[in-house]
Amino acid sequence: MKKIRKTSKANTFTVKNADGKTLQQYRTEPLSERERNTYFVIDSLGKKYNIDRKARILTGLINGQVRSGSFDFDIGEIVNYSLYEGFRLGLKAKLNENFNPYFSPDYYFAYGLEDEKFKYGIGIDMKTTLEKNSFFRIEYYDDVNSSGEFYRRLWTFRMRMMNYGNNINNDKYYRYEGASLSYLNDVSNGLTLAFAARRNTEEAKFDYNFRNSGAKFENFNMLFTLKYSPNSTNIMTPQGKSLIDQKYPELYFNFEQSFKALGGDFNYTRFDALFVQNFKTRLGTTGVRLYGGLVLGEAPIWKHFTMNGLATPRRDINFNLTSYLGFATLEGGRFYNDRFIAYYFTHKLPWYFKSIGQNVSSLDFVLRGTIGDMKHPEYHDFKFKKLDHLYQEVGLEWNNFLSSYFNLGIFYRVGYYTTTNFKQNFAFQFKLKLLEF
Repeated sequence: MKKIRKTSKANTFTVKNADGKTLQQYRTEPLSERERNTYFVIDSLGKKYNIDRKARILTGLINGQVRSGSFDFDIGEIVNYSLYEGFRLGLKAKLNENFNPYFSPDYYFAYGLEDEKFKYGIGIDMKTTLEKNSFFRIEYYDDVNSSGEFYRRLWTFRMRMMNYGNNINNDKYYRYEGASLSYLNDVSNGLTLAFAARRNTEEAKFDYNFRNSGAKFENFNMLFTLKYSPNSTNIMTPQGKSLIDQKYPELYFNFEQSFKALGGDFNYTRFDALFVQNFKTRLGTTGVRLYGGLVLGEAPIWKHFTMNGLATPRRDINFNLTSYLGFATLEGGRFYNDRFIAYYFTHKLPWYFKSIGQNVSSLDFVLRGTIGDMKHPEYHDFKFKKLDHLYQEVGLEWNNFLSSYFNLGIFYRVGYYTTTNFKQNFAFQFKLKLLEF
């Protein structure tokens, strides 16, 4: 039997196992024969159709996981692709509450077919309570990541899935090996805070020299992350908190500070933030993403921002998968800034037309733009450009394209960075329609 409890005004529900013994506390009279028969039938149907198991599977899929006994497997780690690693094949498993309700070890390993290197990590979560997400985490890792990555900690699975294509055409990767101690706490339904202390060895895996000091450094830093989502609906299960209904506005914020302590070579400060909102009117639905970042002090290029380009000059036609923060016509891995702001506007036109069969399609108008600068490009000895003028692209997305599971986008670069070469300004983009805004 399940017990469901609403824990706050802002819509977090808790689901726990119950043995039925507390039922008498809430009844003013005994169960009638009809009520007893009803509960018996409900329990029988639940067992016959395995409803509890199906509910656990659905909860796992919301978080991007597939459950098998005491293990939860991460869907997002099975296959990935980037210009540096090629196809990355991996397996990530986490012991769930069937193993222990308070302690949850996990591990992952991956192999890149292009760089021919293994990567791995091992960690353990130690919960302080079962009432909400509140746990310490210790982990050790040896992996690679793209330079200039916008932090995605506390992003939902759908947001991360939409951003998987962000590094397909960025080959500027670095290796990081080290350990981390962190703590995460749901202060309220809408506010989550996370703290981490990390000690890494970091090395560029491309031809790079930072201030004539080489390409390999020691880095000790602390990272503070905040997520504020006051209107979303969540459910707290024995597996942890799952998002039921994502509503806006939402704010994601990261603050990173490095120290020349414990062997660290740097003393930089890094901020980034993402604000998401949408508005519904009689003229349609407008979605807004505003984001930006800032690096203060001296830091290697991988701690700067790569501006999220998805295009490549190696193809006759730019074709890419959508990215939560990416630009369809901007060349990947070419531009780096130590400060930038960007916007993403989308408006769903209130006009619907029939597609193949009984399906209905619609159109979204999209406008994206970004501008930034780099204070000391001479610190970084490798081939790149800073993006210090407004970069813009406009597009139109055909939702439910030909009754498929994809939306087709057509984008064109406008403004300062427009070139005389049409193919450089033009791009096609596919997006799974399940990802929505």
